[in-house]
Amino acid sequence: MRKSWRRVSSAIKTIFGMPDYDRYLQHWLMTHAAPGIFPMTEREYYMYALTERYEKGGVTRCC
Repeated sequence: MRKSWRRVSSAIKTIFGMPDYDRYLQHWLMTHAAPGIFPMTEREYYMYALTERYEKGGVTRCC
């Protein structure tokens, strides 16, 4: 049940363009993990996602 909820939550966040920290961690662990290197904290990730979305100057929506 918990795993299903996470999938639904992740899908909703993706649809609305919200940052998904759990998805980021999965990606980071699979592709970037190395000894002595740590992923961003949830707060750092959220701030990074907001900066990427709103301060880059590009359009990140469909209309």
